[in-house]
Amino acid sequence: MSSGGNGSGGSGSGIPLPVILGGIVVALPIFFTAADLLFGNKLLCNLKGVDVGFLKCEEDTKVVTPAPPFSPKFPPSSEPIKQDIIPSSSPTSTSSPAPQTPAPVSPSPTPVKLSADEKPCTVEQNGSTVNLGSLEGSCPFAGNVSSNNLENRYRFKIDNPSNISLFLDGVNSEVEMFLYSDKDGNGIIQYQLENTSAIKLRTGIIKQELNVGSYIIVVKMKARDTPYSLQIINNTSQIQKLGYLEEKTISKNGTITLNNRERFYSFQLANPSSISLSLGGVNSEVEMVLYSDKNGTGVIQYQLENISAFNSKPGIIKSNLRVGNYIVLVRSKLRDTNYTLTMSAP
Repeated sequence: MSSGGNGSGGSGSGIPLPVILGGIVVALPIFFTAADLLFGNKLLCNLKGVDVGFLKCEEDTKVVTPAPPFSPKFPPSSEPIKQDIIPSSSPTSTSSPAPQTPAPVSPSPTPVKLSADEKPCTVEQNGSTVNLGSLEGSCPFAGNVSSNNLENRYRFKIDNPSNISLFLDGVNSEVEMFLYSDKDGNGIIQYQLENTSAIKLRTGIIKQELNVGSYIIVVKMKARDTPYSLQIINNTSQIQKLGYLEEKTISKNGTITLNNRERFYSFQLANPSSISLSLGGVNSEVEMVLYSDKNGTGVIQYQLENISAFNSKPGIIKSNLRVGNYIVLVRSKLRDTNYTLTMSAP
C-alpha cells in the first residue's frame, strides 16, 4: 500500500501504476481500458483527482443565452391598449385633431304646459342655464343630462320670504339635484343649501323656506345619459287665501297632477275655534297637512296634523285652534286625481 501511495505522488514518471481489484494486481492502463468498455468515457472523465488526459473527454460547453432586452410589461400587441375615445367631426377621420372641449348639447329645458289657474314662468335661456326671474307659482320643465351636457342650471329670485318645493323625477338613471344661494345675484354659487337624488322609482324632493334673494338649482348627471322632469314651485305665492273661517263652511274642488302636485289654502281665526277639515272624492291616495302660518306671511311655521284620504275613505282632521293664521296642504301621493276639500269652524 505504501508503494501505491508513492506512485500516486509520482504519476508524472510515466511508469504504469498497479491497481488491486479483488486481490488481483492490474496495471492502470488496463483498468482504464476495461472501465471505458463497461461505462464509457463519460464516467471516467467525471472522476476527480485522477489524470485522464489520455482520454478524449468532451469539455463542458455551457451555452450562454444573452438576456433579452428590457421592455415594459404591456399587453400583447394583439390586444391594443384601450384609450379614451376622442370625438371627432368625422367617424372615419384619424388625422384631424379633436377639439379640447366638446360643444355642449342643448339641455332642452322645455317648459311644460300649465293649467288655466297657474301663472306662466318667465324663461330666458343662456347656454345650459335657464333664468326664471322672480319665481311665482309653479314652473315645470323637461330636460336631459348626458356625457356632453353634464349639468343644467336654473336661476330664480325670491321677492318675499317663501316656501319653495323642488321635484325631480322622470329619469331612467340616477340624477342629482342641488340648491345653492346665488352670490349677489350674479350667477356665482355661494353655498349649498340642500341636495338630493332622483332614481327611476323615487322622486328627488327639496323643500326650503327661502328669504329674499337669488338662488341656483343644479341638475347633474350621476351615472349615464337620461331625460328628467323638474318642477320648481313657490308655494307661498300660489296659496289660495280663504279669509276667516268662523261660522262658515268652505268647499274647494281641485285636481293634482305630476305637473301640479300640491295645493295650498290659508284661512284665519279671529277667535279660538274647533275646526274640521275633510278631504274626499279621490281615486288615489292624497295627503292633507295642517300647518301654522308664520306671522300671517303665507310661510309655513310648523306642522300641526296630517292625514291621508283614499278612494274608499276620506281623510278627516279635527282640531282646536287658537287665534291666528293657518295653512292647509293637499298633496299627491301616487297619481293624478281630483279631490274635494271641505273646511268648517262651526
